[in-house]
Amino acid sequence: MKKIKAVVAVLLCFVMLLSMAGCGTKEKDAGGSTTTVEKPKNEEDKMKAYDPAITMTFNKSEVVTAYPEGMDAQNNALYQMWEDIMGIKVENSILCPSSSMTEKMQLAIGSNEIPDFGIVDATMMATLIKNDMVEDMTDVYNDWATDNLKTVTGQSDNALFAPVTRDGRYMAIPVANTLGDSYPIMWMRSDWLAALGLEEPKTMDEALDIAMKFATDDPDGNGQKDTYGLYLDKDLNGLDHIMSAYEVYSKDEYWVKKDDGSFMAGCTDEKAKVPLAKLAELYAAGAIDPEFAVKDTTKEEELIAAGKIGIYIGYFFNPLGVMKDCVKNVEGADWVAVKMPPAEGVASYKPGVALNVYGYMYAKKGIEHPEAVVKMMNQVCDGFAAPDLAKEPTEFYTKFNELALDDAIRTAGPNNLMPFQMQSNINWGEKFTAAVEAGEEHVEGKDADYQNVISTELPEEMSWAWKKVYLEGYLAIDFSNVRYSDYAGAPTDTAVKTQSLLNKQKLTDYISIIMGDQPVDYFDTFVETFNSIGGSKVAEEIKAAAE
Repeated sequence: MKKIKAVVAVLLCFVMLLSMAGCGTKEKDAGGSTTTVEKPKNEEDKMKAYDPAITMTFNKSEVVTAYPEGMDAQNNALYQMWEDIMGIKVENSILCPSSSMTEKMQLAIGSNEIPDFGIVDATMMATLIKNDMVEDMTDVYNDWATDNLKTVTGQSDNALFAPVTRDGRYMAIPVANTLGDSYPIMWMRSDWLAALGLEEPKTMDEALDIAMKFATDDPDGNGQKDTYGLYLDKDLNGLDHIMSAYEVYSKDEYWVKKDDGSFMAGCTDEKAKVPLAKLAELYAAGAIDPEFAVKDTTKEEELIAAGKIGIYIGYFFNPLGVMKDCVKNVEGADWVAVKMPPAEGVASYKPGVALNVYGYMYAKKGIEHPEAVVKMMNQVCDGFAAPDLAKEPTEFYTKFNELALDDAIRTAGPNNLMPFQMQSNINWGEKFTAAVEAGEEHVEGKDADYQNVISTELPEEMSWAWKKVYLEGYLAIDFSNVRYSDYAGAPTDTAVKTQSLLNKQKLTDYISIIMGDQPVDYFDTFVETFNSIGGSKVAEEIKAAAE
């Protein structure tokens, strides 16, 4: 009888253990998650606030230097809005400038005390994954992300996920930025075009011919040979965008997959000889500042401010910088935004750009609510990043724009006061143009900038700059036509050790060719050197990682 009771007792204990295992919240699923997350019952659940509110720690990169009175990075109106609308109290367990975030996160990893969620770059993400410190977000994302969020994060066939995908699983979610910040635009002195009777270029070859005329045909009419056709500085800013016109993708850390499955650094593409030869001709003819190789951006831009450079390859926002000084300093000076043209024989211009992300959002392994990360991103998507995708204004959208009207908050930047932000590829140029033509007084979502566009009280050069940015610059962007690197994973072991050396080698040898210190065929020697100091090894590692 005692034996029977003992057996029954053992069986009862076994049953209890099984039932406890079935009810636990730390059961590991097939995807590697350690937290059981219920699926949303409906679309409303994906935006629903937590009640009672939950608290989550975060790594905040601090960019605001002057907070509104009574506010700081933790206690401000936008963090309170976050809690009121989402039921999520965000605590900055790491708060530091962006430049210190890598060090702070490395310390947190070492002590196994990373924040509940955070935004990190691809390299740091690789470390978190290697140390098994983050949740597999695949199922959570698929279940909890709204269609609008999936549109923003899944752009370009989910290309933004590439650096954080392991065995087909999403280990983090890309925090999207707009392509507009990295899409190149050719700014040209329109008054010089008119003075020389020239039309805007249709090809890059025509643009470089115009650069030559800007240096040789006295476009400012002062009878002196004191103008340059094309802007370059010691870091060769703008060069990679010229190269893209010839289907050469020379941007640092940009890799091209060849037909045989191997990889090469885009800057070693033999097609680069053609644009380098054209730039060498410009330099020899005096169409590029002879001292560009020793001048940083600030110093070289002094020539723009003085009205001495005719073509500046930059971005939509450049008129707000030194270009407005040119308009102020030089009577009659004007610039026009020209869509970047392809080289002759190339169908269309497609710039090589980096993945347009602020970073990657992880959820710490084992936290109770990994879906909260996705719910926050849903709110930011509809309320800030892509309100045009929402069927109607959300509570987040309404409150954010209400707070943005406060002068102190607007000065600090309401987006900078939030825990994090995202951006989508909205062409604000089209929206601003339509609003101006219709005589609208406001544009929701970017009204502060719109007020500057329509203002009659700004200094003349500032009014000019704001109009150029939104009524010309933005309109020269083609969000649908870009090229990403064929490898978007974390830097390989050799790349970590040699990338800075490889970048320097490219810069040094490209400048030598442009300045005529070396012939164009020296490019072959550059390729040999580049590959011997690490380029070939990195390419092999990338191929292995991609397989």
